[in-house]
Amino acid sequence: MKYKITPLNSIAIGANLYFLADYLLHKESDAASLGLFVIIYGVLIGIGILILDFGIQLIVKEYRKIIPIELLLIGGIVFWIAHTERTKTLLIPDNFGEGNLFIIYGVEDAEKLPLGFFTWNYEVKVPESGILLTSTKFEDDLPQTNVKTYSKIDLDKHEQGLTFGCLYESELNCRDKIYQYRSWIVQKNGCEFSSQKADSQRTQLQNTYCK
Repeated sequence: MKYKITPLNSIAIGANLYFLADYLLHKESDAASLGLFVIIYGVLIGIGILILDFGIQLIVKEYRKIIPIELLLIGGIVFWIAHTERTKTLLIPDNFGEGNLFIIYGVEDAEKLPLGFFTWNYEVKVPESGILLTSTKFEDDLPQTNVKTYSKIDLDKHEQGLTFGCLYESELNCRDKIYQYRSWIVQKNGCEFSSQKADSQRTQLQNTYCK
């Protein structure tokens, strides 16, 4: 078998050369711009891609068939990565301050979240209580989250001195029904979370929603 240049091995070789150049240019300062872990991880992925490409060339003998197969494979990977980065934006009141944000899923008669399979992002207003109820299923929601105020100030850019994070997922037993929920904390000191805070969050939900 004559090994040929293909989209996969071109990407792998180019990426590995980039990682190697980054390491050589920054090794004297002992601080690679990408970080040593990222470089090692990237090189290992590149080697894995080369092995995959070799296997494809070994199985598929015709070069004209290898190119579309690899392009479809690359397209599928790009689509999958993009799909995992779909982001919902929670809009909170401008005077919300520090506090907990919750989404409780699977609540009968509550509105569905504005999403579908091809929804890449959406915005939804969170009430002043910080608790958003939806009939959408827990597993159907978008994987990434951003938080802005009603006036569209982005907390992720620290424009108000506040940050959000500490994603926590759990279940709530309310009126003999089990609801899944996600929670985030808006605060000034970054992500500080503990089992005590998790219990406090659940108590807040019990007192506010399960009356």
